[in-house]
Amino acid sequence: MRSGALKIAIIYVIAGVLWITLSDKLLLAMQQRVDIDFVLFLSSIKGIAYVLITGVFLFYLIRFHTSIIAGSEKRYRTYFDDNPHPMWITDARTMAFTDVNEAAINLYGYTREEFLRMNLLDICPAEEKINTYTNLRALTNGINKNVAFRHNKKDGSFIEVTTSCHLISNSKGGNLMCMVENG
Repeated sequence: MRSGALKIAIIYVIAGVLWITLSDKLLLAMQQRVDIDFVLFLSSIKGIAYVLITGVFLFYLIRFHTSIIAGSEKRYRTYFDDNPHPMWITDARTMAFTDVNEAAINLYGYTREEFLRMNLLDICPAEEKINTYTNLRALTNGINKNVAFRHNKKDGSFIEVTTSCHLISNSKGGNLMCMVENG
């Protein structure tokens, strides 16, 4: 994002300097052949024209850059959604599910809406909730591999899973993204 904003700013500055320099030289050349009042009028028009032209130009540059970012977001979103391994994202503080992929829905049997009304401890057997909570609180920044859990599926059966979890920092504190490696 920063490099795109910097490129737009540099283009804007270069366009502005060129516009001012070249248009002022043109007005000075015209001053000897045309009435001074007309030259002053053109000077005002050139300022208004610059604002209008650069406004439109900036609009298209920003729109182009935004479409590139949206495409990148969509591509990375697909990496999560279409991953063949069950994955979910939870709020690191509350452990509430904030997103799950199709593979998780298929493995656990819960719908997306059911997952989003639950937290990670809701899929743990009662006797393992404290151990799960302790393991999750012990996670550090970066990838935390091979955390073993026992989970409840919607049909009441249990599965043993090994997960890789990654603590993701954000402005609200953080999220936890986990992928089931086997289960």
